[in-house]
Amino acid sequence: MYKEQNCKEEQNFWISYADLMAGLLFVFILVVGAIVVRYVYVQQDLEKKRQALGLSAQALKTKNKKLQQLHQQLRQRSEALTRVRKEKERLSQKLTLSAGELAKLKALLLEEDEAGRRMQTDLQRLRNDLNATEHVVASQRSQIASLEEKLTHTESMLQTERIRASTLEQNLSGLQNVMLLKEEEIAALGKKLLEQSAARQKLVDELNITKARIKNLTGIRIKVISRLREKLGESIEIDPKSGALRFASNILFDEGAYRLKPGAKKQLKAVLKKYIQTLLLDDEIRSYIDGITIEGHTNTSGSYLYNLALSQKRALEVMKFLYQSDPDNRELYSRYLSASGRSYADLIYDENGNEDKEASRRIEIKFRIKNEKAVKELEKFLEHK
Repeated sequence: MYKEQNCKEEQNFWISYADLMAGLLFVFILVVGAIVVRYVYVQQDLEKKRQALGLSAQALKTKNKKLQQLHQQLRQRSEALTRVRKEKERLSQKLTLSAGELAKLKALLLEEDEAGRRMQTDLQRLRNDLNATEHVVASQRSQIASLEEKLTHTESMLQTERIRASTLEQNLSGLQNVMLLKEEEIAALGKKLLEQSAARQKLVDELNITKARIKNLTGIRIKVISRLREKLGESIEIDPKSGALRFASNILFDEGAYRLKPGAKKQLKAVLKKYIQTLLLDDEIRSYIDGITIEGHTNTSGSYLYNLALSQKRALEVMKFLYQSDPDNRELYSRYLSASGRSYADLIYDENGNEDKEASRRIEIKFRIKNEKAVKELEKFLEHK
């Protein structure tokens, strides 16, 4: 029994010993595996560092090469700078601009600027004349507007010249600080100033001619209106600006009708006939007249087309009266007179901006001045400028 117990204890010992040795062997294998893995990682990291070191060395060589090139360029630029400085010193000694010459150039610029301001004043006066002409010559507003547009273009050109002169003055101011100019640049500058001065003077002369021509066109209508007043006296009232004659429709026609009232013919004979004959029978006045239009106007009662037909019939009725009452001058009337219906295209408004229906119903007699040829000549003159 004692021997069996010893055998069991001995067996248990060796089993425990075997388990211990197996555990130690497993731990040893793990340690060896960890060492091997770390060795592999260290080798890979070392290889990467070697490659990076190789790239750094290559980049360093490239940078050294570029640095050598930069040093070479720096030497070349230094030599070029030295040559430039020597050339600058040589030119400085040769081409120093005197203060007297700069003062003369500045004085010339001031004179040019003063001429530009005078031209601006003339342009403003010219535009004022154009506005006055627009009020006087109502039938030719489109032609006068065209002239004003072209004159505005001319003003823009003059403004551009002033800007150029200002820029030139600034450049000269900078040159005063530097005090260095080449001889050929000074000559070119003086030549340019003389050319600009001549061009401005030419524009001033041309604008004065244009201004005189426009005033002449305006004066023709004023002259005709003045002669009308002398001939007609105070008994017949005409528009002081356009010279037009106006009759209220309620005096000549019944509401919605176009036949002359019995009493209307007497007034037309006393007023209209005298007005027309003054324009056409006076040789001097007729030489300025291009045509006379009898216009019929209505208010907004009714449709536009209805009023257009009514206004045309009324204008024609007035013209028929002239033909019938003065048969000796029918040939003259046929050359100068025309009738036109305006419907309610040209209404008259009261002080509050509302339509004045009674005043809008009217007959107007307007004359046109023979200035188309002069206007075309003036437009042609401006187009070439």
